[in-house]
Amino acid sequence: MNEFLSHSYKIVTAVDEFDFAERIKPSAILEYFQDLATVHADEIGIGYHKMKEGNLCWVLNRLSAVIDKQPKLGEEVILTTFPHKPGLVDAFRDYYVTDTKGNSLIRGTSRWCVLDMASKAIRRCSPLFNYPDSAYCPRFAVEDGNPQLPNIENAEGEIEWSSSGKVNITDLDRNGHMNNARYADMAVNACDFEFYSAHEPKAFHFNFLAEMKAGEGYEMRVKTKGDESYFEAVSTLKHKPVFRASVLWR
Repeated sequence: MNEFLSHSYKIVTAVDEFDFAERIKPSAILEYFQDLATVHADEIGIGYHKMKEGNLCWVLNRLSAVIDKQPKLGEEVILTTFPHKPGLVDAFRDYYVTDTKGNSLIRGTSRWCVLDMASKAIRRCSPLFNYPDSAYCPRFAVEDGNPQLPNIENAEGEIEWSSSGKVNITDLDRNGHMNNARYADMAVNACDFEFYSAHEPKAFHFNFLAEMKAGEGYEMRVKTKGDESYFEAVSTLKHKPVFRASVLWR
């Protein structure tokens, strides 16, 4: 697939990317994807600093990932990203984590939009891409990825767990907002320890709904039915959801 617009590099998985059972953390997967997107966007001229010159920024609003096989601690893996042909206001990007033989470990997809940093209005993203259709990979990494998740009240199951907290200084990204990867930590930390010890994520979806800043509080609720859990965090400052997530367990 490397005949298409893409970026790829090798890493060795690190100890801080794994949990107490030596399973890859969902937040580490989000960080892999985030780093890939950042490097490739810079490479094709639509990165953070170039966008900032026009008072614009990329905003991640949905993400999905499937864990086909757990990577091992200290394993050399290959990270690859492919952007898809953008729509008028939505841009899609896929991610692959494979072993050195090309076997799939993790697959992901994401949906982005362009935000005017002053007005907070969504801008067209298609003019930013000047490539022929043949440059874009036609295959999506995750079938039915980036779904719209239900309000926690409409999700199946009963409220089993809840938690609360606030945004810390170390949670912030370079825009001064809570880094998207930290939302995944919030979701994991809301889980019951015994349940999480006995189950591992098979796939997950995130809907990022609103930004949070330093000191902002949140309350999390979790519903579980069968092998799927739904998460929703509500800002105690704005009194509205800041993210929703679902996790399919194995």
